[in-house]
Amino acid sequence: MKSKHILEYLALRCFISFINLLPKALAIKTGRKVGKLSTFFIKKRIALAHHNLGLAYKNKLSLKERNKIIISLFQMLGEAAIESIIFKKNDIRKNISVEGWENLETALKKGKGVILLGPHLGMWELASYFFGSMLKNAATVYKSLENPMVDNYVIKNREKIAHLDLIPSKNGLKHVIRKLRKGLMVVMIYDQNAGKNGLPAKFFGSTAYTYSAPAVFAQKTGCAIVPAYIIREPEFRKHRIIIDKPIPLIDTGDKENDIMSNTQQYNDYLEEVVRKYPDQW
Repeated sequence: MKSKHILEYLALRCFISFINLLPKALAIKTGRKVGKLSTFFIKKRIALAHHNLGLAYKNKLSLKERNKIIISLFQMLGEAAIESIIFKKNDIRKNISVEGWENLETALKKGKGVILLGPHLGMWELASYFFGSMLKNAATVYKSLENPMVDNYVIKNREKIAHLDLIPSKNGLKHVIRKLRKGLMVVMIYDQNAGKNGLPAKFFGSTAYTYSAPAVFAQKTGCAIVPAYIIREPEFRKHRIIIDKPIPLIDTGDKENDIMSNTQQYNDYLEEVVRKYPDQW
């Protein structure tokens, strides 16, 4: 075990202990302030955010408007970090509402499994707690953290709140297919740069190398692709999950083109959501 990993783990535990000593309102306020303060130290990320907003809104937003959105986003990210610490099991029903649950239920009843397709929008980790508490044997694909001590701690903490099977993104193909063929749900957060392994799909008019896995799984198993996301509501510690109707599978018989077309559908859906809630993406 690297000494760096041990120090990071100890620092994390100290920070968590400190946050848990604070009243919840003060803890949330602290997180939002830290989030806003962070914008002064991550200039490259801020520049990227300005660039992305320019693409999304065709440069119709003023600099002042973009800054307001970006600051709001980082305040929410700071709050999300605090929520990941203070969120408890009884907060699931108390703080999270859901819209469109029938869309997921209907898709699951078909027995071919469901990929719940979600973006990094709002406090998406809280959504995983909700689904883990509502569905038996559901799973989510996750990317392991570099620090194994922190990774193990995060996994155990998630299991205390709500059980959701975790499938490592590396070498997780067989596990995902096994879940789907049992008619179960697997959550996939797909809006990340896939690099050389991705498909050159369009996103706000630019090429975005996108993971093809959801489309490949749908083609291979016939599972439903149900898009969903979570947004932060104006009220204190309130969130809403929106589950939309399944995205129809394009199946012309041309497998490669169909995978590309389906992947493009998912990016098109994400565009619509981001335009609605730019300060939460």
